Amino acid sequence: MKKNLYIFRHGETDYNVEKRMQGCLDIPLNANGIAQAQQLAQKLSNIKFDCVFSSPLSRALETAKIAIKNCKIITDDKLQEWNLGIFCGKIIHATDEPANTPVDMTQDIINVPLALLSDDDYIPDGGESHNMFKQRINDAIIHIAKNTDAENIGIATHGGVIRFLVKRFGDFKYPKNGIPNAEYLTMQWDGNRLCIPKKPDWA
Repeated sequence: MKKNLYIFRHGETDYNVEKRMQGCLDIPLNANGIAQAQQLAQKLSNIKFDCVFSSPLSRALETAKIAIKNCKIITDDKLQEWNLGIFCGKIIHATDEPANTPVDMTQDIINVPLALLSDDDYIPDGGESHNMFKQRINDAIIHIAKNTDAENIGIATHGGVIRFLVKRFGDFKYPKNGIPNAEYLTMQWDGNRLCIPKKPDWA
């Protein structure tokens, strides 16, 4: 049975506007984010969803409730954004300093070595490494695809999640500015593997 997965990013939050790292902080939609979710509902209105999965973080869950009506929503902790631990809530500027350069966490805007941020095995205090995050998302999406008896599946999640999925399963370059708020990625499951059948307009 072929399955279609419509994986969408939440609407805008104040942290998005301020370019703060949200990670697993539960930041709600702002007024513009609510309007974006309503616009997403129009884009998805011709699809008959059988079920919807969502990150439990309110920005994703509220987007799902607005965008897809009259459909059961199942929350899944594994669909949360990358947990950046102590960096959550901060505005980060990447520097060319060595990876072992001390980071002053007392400031609102912090300078962090790019060499540290680029280390896929680095685990920020209270968070998870990029490799841990990627494995979590990979397992979650494949589990949903394999075990959900539905043709059209909605998944409300986060920008970092979709970035990983594009890099893992896509054959196009992920755009520098990322996926806009309240846009979506379509994936297909053929019974054996996942793929992205076509490049989305936002990419």
